[in-house]
Amino acid sequence: MWTCVRFVVPALFVGVFAFPTSSEGCAVIPPRGVVVEVATESAIIIWDEKAKTQHFIRRATFAATAPGEAPVKDFGFLVPTPSVPVLEEVDDKAFDELAKITAPKIETRSPPSGGGCAMGCGMASAPKAAVGHADVELLAEKHVAGYDAKVMKAGDSDALAAWLNERGYEVRPALARWLKPYLDKGWVVTAFKIAGASSTGASTAVGSAAVRMSFTTEAPFFPYSEPDDMREAKTRRLFRVYAIANQKMAGVLGTKELWAGNTVWAGKPGANGWKGVGTHLKIPGWAPNEGTWLTEFEDGSSPRKGGSDLTFIPAADQTSVERPTRIVYAARTDTGAAPAFAVLAGAAMCLFVSRFLVALVNRRE
Repeated sequence: MWTCVRFVVPALFVGVFAFPTSSEGCAVIPPRGVVVEVATESAIIIWDEKAKTQHFIRRATFAATAPGEAPVKDFGFLVPTPSVPVLEEVDDKAFDELAKITAPKIETRSPPSGGGCAMGCGMASAPKAAVGHADVELLAEKHVAGYDAKVMKAGDSDALAAWLNERGYEVRPALARWLKPYLDKGWVVTAFKIAGASSTGASTAVGSAAVRMSFTTEAPFFPYSEPDDMREAKTRRLFRVYAIANQKMAGVLGTKELWAGNTVWAGKPGANGWKGVGTHLKIPGWAPNEGTWLTEFEDGSSPRKGGSDLTFIPAADQTSVERPTRIVYAARTDTGAAPAFAVLAGAAMCLFVSRFLVALVNRRE
């Protein structure tokens, strides 16, 4: 998941520009005193192996809690990627189309009778100048799907933390530790700011539109890692991932650690199955074909192991997987047997009553 970094910021910036968590390992950065957790989360990962490009789409709902009657106006989060991403808004109905493909088959029975986008598109390049700190470089910025997104490269986690602190975000030690491995590898960090409807209550749910991040990478992955103080979230959540590639995929944490996610569906939807999905994704230069696989994973573990990112590799077993068939019993229409049964039951009752009365009379005599 995207690393949601929790920052404490005034109403203007709640979170690292309040970022939408685009992935599991998201570092949320809300304003001071505000707690933000991911309530629900789904992701679509499209791997274009030939172009070494990953298209990453995430849909999430956040639960934000503030003390007393303080309003929750906005918050943000950070998403690390190995290269500068192209950001575009997408129709999140693609999630609904994928859910239709992987839904269980329904069998009706009668009741028992006896019982590749070019990386140069999308975002406007920003001048390579410092953004308030000598070691933080602004690479690109864009307003997309209701977010203000900024792509930055920092010399180290201390420099980025200082930049965030200068803007009112409370950068916890856990967040700085989480950022360090990515920055050490030369990765960039995209900061999203999301604004939620003001709420005077103690808690509010904030939804976000779907954003596609397209970037070059050596292997498809999901930023599953989270700051160590976020791994035991109070909100129980189900994480769902749709992996689209040229073969059935499996997930591992890091390089080989087993992941708690279960493969609940895997197969080739075919041209008819992909038709509705492609209409909503609209990825330039890429389209699914007859041989394209869809693998769906579900991860309901709580707390989650958030120390490593989730990498997707070809599954050793390339057989299809389906959800168990759902059996639905149709209402019976053969009502003709009911009256006959009622007559027989009534006759039996009359016989029983008559014999009872005869026996009672004989006893009195």
